Amino acid sequence: MRAVSIVKPAGRDVLATAAADSIVVGSDARARGSSAYFWDRGRPWTSAVIKAVTQCEDPVVRSLGRELTEDPADPARYFALRSALISADAAAVAEICELAWQAECNSRLGYQLGPCYDPAGPGIHVDELRDVPPGTPLSSPDEAEVLIVIPFQDRGAGQHRLRNLLACLLALRDQSSPRERYQVTVVETDAEARWSDVIRPRADHYLFAAKPGPFNKSWTVNVGVTHTPGRPEVICILDADVLVDRQFVERNAARFRRPGTGGHLTYRNMLSLDEPATSHAIRERVSRRKPCADPDHYRGFMLRRPPGCCVWVRSAAFERIGGMDERYEGWGGEDYDFLHRLDLDTPLDNYDDWLLHMHHPPSAFIREDGGLADIPPLSWRPTEPIGRTDRFA
Repeated sequence: MRAVSIVKPAGRDVLATAAADSIVVGSDARARGSSAYFWDRGRPWTSAVIKAVTQCEDPVVRSLGRELTEDPADPARYFALRSALISADAAAVAEICELAWQAECNSRLGYQLGPCYDPAGPGIHVDELRDVPPGTPLSSPDEAEVLIVIPFQDRGAGQHRLRNLLACLLALRDQSSPRERYQVTVVETDAEARWSDVIRPRADHYLFAAKPGPFNKSWTVNVGVTHTPGRPEVICILDADVLVDRQFVERNAARFRRPGTGGHLTYRNMLSLDEPATSHAIRERVSRRKPCADPDHYRGFMLRRPPGCCVWVRSAAFERIGGMDERYEGWGGEDYDFLHRLDLDTPLDNYDDWLLHMHHPPSAFIREDGGLADIPPLSWRPTEPIGRTDRFA
């Protein structure tokens, strides 16, 4: 009898889920859109699973596998294949299970599908969020211990990023933490201030940083940290596409009470929601004012250990390392560099909260190589003040 492994899962349901997940990740074009870098690196393992399933000797598994590759967004096909893999003869699907586990061990892109996900659910547009009351503004920055900085740009015709930003800001106005203890700054960077009239009522501070051409997240964040009034103890660098729950500020601020804490990421994995799941989550969290969205309605691709979407750090540590590296252009690379430098300077923790990334079309100037090729890592040594608003003027 073959010994039971102490490092591999024994349950067929885990391996069947891994196989179905790998087929969706390998077949759905939206998976690559969530992270081209992660998708390309995981392709050898997901492709092997697809080949094994679609050539399986079990005719039911083979047929359902081919159907799922043709329409990977269909929940019914996903759950049907998973059930077939669980009930199939063990010998017939042994290779599939082995390859699926290898994919889980090596791919940095996973899949999440809730049992109540509705692909035909109604969408939500930016105009619907403009009608939501903006919430309580900050009266004074003097007592704010936490500064949340949101770098932002939206040049898209559909205004998806603007919709996501408004959802993010409205969720930040609906927090369990005392309102006077945190402040929110949005820094819009573009050739012109496109959305100031929409953003100002929903953010405590709005800053415009003039820059045509590629987005520069590092400089935009540094502008927000440098030019926001007050003396916060802690800084949160938050992606504009993140939808936070009601305890977000209170929970993460309390983590700094632990001795030896310099900063943290709130998450291990980032769930990149598709459009129907995004609209449902926004409607639950913002329109219906629920404490958090319901995971049973999620569908999206799980980025494993990505950097930068939500980083909390003490202000002193941010200053010591010179903030973020302003030499990075486009989306990609700057978050890895920042976290590496931060980790060398101060104790850095990771938690396992949900991180919901709302859907938007692929960004311009995105780096296909993950942004790791051009700038020597750990080499940021600013010789002039960071966050100068005239840097690209």
